[in-house]
Amino acid sequence: DCPILIGKLEEFQPFDVKGTTHRFIAYKPGVFDHKLLMDKLKKIVEASVEIFGEIPYNEYTFIGIGPGRGGIEHLNNTTISFDGSGLANPETMNKMINFIAHEYFHHYNVKRIRPFELGPFNYQTENRTNLLWVSEGLTVYYEYLIVKRAGLANTETLFENFNRNITATENNPGRLSQSLQQASYATWSDGPFGTQGKDPGKSISYYDKGPVVGLFIDFEIRNATQNKKSLDDVMRKLYWTFYKEKQRGFTEAEFQAACEEVAGISLTNFFEYVYTTKELDYTKYLGYAGLKVDVQTAGSNEKGSKRQFKLSKIENPNELQKTILKSWLGE
Repeated sequence: DCPILIGKLEEFQPFDVKGTTHRFIAYKPGVFDHKLLMDKLKKIVEASVEIFGEIPYNEYTFIGIGPGRGGIEHLNNTTISFDGSGLANPETMNKMINFIAHEYFHHYNVKRIRPFELGPFNYQTENRTNLLWVSEGLTVYYEYLIVKRAGLANTETLFENFNRNITATENNPGRLSQSLQQASYATWSDGPFGTQGKDPGKSISYYDKGPVVGLFIDFEIRNATQNKKSLDDVMRKLYWTFYKEKQRGFTEAEFQAACEEVAGISLTNFFEYVYTTKELDYTKYLGYAGLKVDVQTAGSNEKGSKRQFKLSKIENPNELQKTILKSWLGE
C-alpha cells in the first residue's frame, strides 16, 4: 500500500503535527505560493487529528503526480493529480484544499475505518460492499467540516457545498429508484456517480446523497443527546473499536449499532434513508439545528424545470437549535 513516484521531483517545506512529519513531493508542481499551501494543509491535518485524538502513521506524504483528475488514498500517503495550475488564484487554491482534505481524511475513513468487505481484498474479483456511502459519502461530509473547522472556509461556503449535494440529489429522478445501499453495491456496474449511459435517471451518486444523509445523522445524534454527542463520536467509536481493538472492518449492522449507541435511541426509522428510497425530510432534520432549505426554480428545458436548493437559518430558533448550530459550525 505504498505508491512509488520516480522522476525529477520537488519537495515543499514539510511541517509537523504532534511530532509527526508531513511532506509534499510533486512532479512539476508549477509556480505558486508553496508555503501558503503547506500552511493550509497543516491546518487540515490538525482539524482531522482532533477528531480521533491520534496520528496512526509515522510519516505522511502528499504525492503530486502531475496533471489529471482524482486521487487515491493510502495508509500513510495519498497520490493526487496535481500540477499547481491556477493555485495563485484563491478560489482555485480553495478547491484544491477541499480535494486534498478529502483524500487525507480517507486514511482514517476507508483505510482504517473500513467496511468488512474492503480488506483483506480478493484481487481475483470485484469487492462489493453496501457501505461506500459511508466510506465516500461521509468523507465528503467531513471534507466540508474539516475545511470549516480549520478556518479555511466560512459558513456561506459550507452551506454552498451542501446546496450542491442537495440540488443534485433532488433533481435526480434516480433517487426514487435506487437507495444509498444499492448505489454502494452497484458501483462496479454503474460507476460511483450513477449510470451515465444506457439507463440514466435510474441511479444516484453516494457522493451527493451520502453527505446529505451524513448531515442528517449528525443532527439526529446532536438533537437526541442535547448536543452532548455527534457523528464525531461515531467515527471515533468505529476507529477505536474496529481498527484498533478488533482489527477488522465493520458490517452494516455494526455501523447502525454504533450510531444508535452514541445517539442513545433506535435509528431504525432513520436508516430507511439508507436502505430504501424514502424521500429525505429536510424540515425535520435541518430543523434540529435551526436550519431550513429554500427551493427555487432555476430554469427549464424540454424535461422540465431544474430546482435549486439553498440552506438558510430559520427565524427565532430555540436554545437547543442555536446550541447545535453553533457547535456544528465550530464556533
